[in-house]
Amino acid sequence: MAGTSTPPDPPDHIRHLPNSVAVVATSGGDVLVHCPPETLKYLLHDGLIPPSIIVLPVDLTAGQELGSSGFVRRGINYASVEFLIYSNFFGQQRKTRLVTVTEHQARRLRTILNETIRGPADPEDYGEFAWVQQECAAVGYYAPLGRMLLLEDLVEIVSLEAGGGDFGVTQLALEDDHFAFREAGRVIARLTTQITTLAVPLHLAPPRPLQRQEITLQFIGGSDGFDPSGITTCFLAYLGSTVQTQATLFDAAAYVVLRLGNLGVSPSHISAVVLSHLHEDHLAGLPELILMGSHRVRLVTSTLIYRSLLRILEAMLDVPANQVAALFDFYCLDPGTPLELEGRHFEAIYAIHSIPTIAVRVQGICYSGDMRYDEAWFSELEAQGVLLPWRREQLMRFAEGASILVQDVGGGAIHTTMSAQLLQTLTAKSQRLVLAHTNKNQLPEDSDGLGDRIAFAGSGMVVGMGAHVPGDAFTEMVETIAACPIFARLPIGERLILASQVEVVNWADGDVILHQGDPSDGVTYIVHSGLVAIDMDGAQMRLLGRGSSIGERGALLGEARSTTMHAHGELQLLKLTPEVFLPIANTLHLVEACTRADWMAELPMLRSLPWASLLDLALDFQPYHLLPGDILFLAGEPGYEGYLLVSGMMRLLDPAGNELAVKATPGTFIGGYAALSGEPRRTSALAVTPVVVWSLPASTLERLNLLYPHLLLHLRTIVE
Repeated sequence: MAGTSTPPDPPDHIRHLPNSVAVVATSGGDVLVHCPPETLKYLLHDGLIPPSIIVLPVDLTAGQELGSSGFVRRGINYASVEFLIYSNFFGQQRKTRLVTVTEHQARRLRTILNETIRGPADPEDYGEFAWVQQECAAVGYYAPLGRMLLLEDLVEIVSLEAGGGDFGVTQLALEDDHFAFREAGRVIARLTTQITTLAVPLHLAPPRPLQRQEITLQFIGGSDGFDPSGITTCFLAYLGSTVQTQATLFDAAAYVVLRLGNLGVSPSHISAVVLSHLHEDHLAGLPELILMGSHRVRLVTSTLIYRSLLRILEAMLDVPANQVAALFDFYCLDPGTPLELEGRHFEAIYAIHSIPTIAVRVQGICYSGDMRYDEAWFSELEAQGVLLPWRREQLMRFAEGASILVQDVGGGAIHTTMSAQLLQTLTAKSQRLVLAHTNKNQLPEDSDGLGDRIAFAGSGMVVGMGAHVPGDAFTEMVETIAACPIFARLPIGERLILASQVEVVNWADGDVILHQGDPSDGVTYIVHSGLVAIDMDGAQMRLLGRGSSIGERGALLGEARSTTMHAHGELQLLKLTPEVFLPIANTLHLVEACTRADWMAELPMLRSLPWASLLDLALDFQPYHLLPGDILFLAGEPGYEGYLLVSGMMRLLDPAGNELAVKATPGTFIGGYAALSGEPRRTSALAVTPVVVWSLPASTLERLNLLYPHLLLHLRTIVE
């Protein structure tokens, strides 16, 4: 689904790639500007050598744009440099120079890379698992240097603020909202710092028929971070005997929300996310899932990995760790401490990798995470005192008896190397072996007789074991309706009736569903499977997956269609005719909420939300009027509501009665922190002019926190 790159324009020295990425040709070599996930794959796909100089984006302050803060835009981290660093160091034998705008960014970037490349540095972080740090050092040993690699061996991190834009002949400077490249005093290239295009991956996993069994794995990807034709290892596990069973997501590949949507999976259908470790190829999609997934994430990992993750996200988003922790729910899965979650029994051990990594077992599945599994090497480590006998036995026995073992075979010093002997060993431990983290989908020549028990984890592949779960198309339609926030407001009985009234409509790739400017026919749709692309005036605005509703505005107001919508791949929609939709609209008072939704669509912070999501939010706001001098709330009072200021102006006072420099103007959220946290108000709010506010009670804020967790990041940045 990749966009196209443009050939270099000699006068401008600029080659534009998809996802707001550009390569600037300078006298000293190519310079990469912006680096979202999978940029290395785009470069390799286009036959380009990865540049050794990478310029990273300006910070965005939380509250300016939904799902955006620090290096992150709409859930996508534009400082995803880890695999470009590896490509330069191991492939080109050179360091990477990372250029940030400020020294503050440079410090945060060092934090991110130290955690993802070397793991936690403080021995106290490891607690009772102190031996994990020693094992990581053994795996990460780099023979040419006689030690584990340090960040300084791989990169040089500089900032424009501290003179880091001096590339010799070429000089880089930030000028207003542009990066300006100069040679001999002449501007050779100017690039906007704005990131406005929709970020998309090179590939989506192809949707394939999913005949559920008691254990069913559906792979989004099974390759590595260097393969331009593959998706990194990431899969869904359906564990249960009913079609209602929700999926568990193992690791989070980049662009995971789009990739789930193409498989017909809504984030609301994911019960939990198991995070094995913090290398970028397993972590890249997690910020997107947390900030833009329209459902609160339940994260399962170890305490050591969780604390490291908080440091990474704090640096990535440039918000305090306590605010990051409030964005999702953490479920502890430490080795020796099993976790029971919705009838599923999780167990973990620490795998042996270059940074802390957990291998996980649950309901017959064993996932190795990234691991160098080599029993002869384990014996060597035991002889060296790195592994104790009990630890060697633990590593060798953890997968025994598994129904399905998903095993890393990425090869090299820090992954498992595939051999006939290894496959004999692993197939003896499990009924079915799935090989992951590799783009070499061929068994060794001397592994005859094992092929029927081994599969490679290709994108879209489905593997299952156990009794078949009867398919239920009607239940799937009910689940789709429940995944749509607007229609989820209906009682379950009315959702069942609605499922019997809708029509399933199939669309081929590229088919136009609605065309901008056409009169509305009163029809509304809900995405059942696949992706819908939304375009306005020829520019792609967003992609919507399962549970997203489209067409409501025209159906409610009778206006011409405001956007063009077309199928992005094979698509199924649930069609609601006017006879079906309008009675529901009356029941939910949707028409009355339209004006509020249109007003919110003008707010910079909210404009990236689909109109249907704004309509859903608008249903919860209650208008409230104040006259000059009226008090909205006082410092020290309990906070039961948050407010959106619609018109007028308010003064904010500290507990001593001093006016704060921050002014509450239309579009400002106030009071939300106290309502969400249960803490007393920290400020007082008084009307200066006639004021209209929309109130959100705490119960509604909690619903918002569940369905739109990315809003919480912004609500917590507003001074009360």
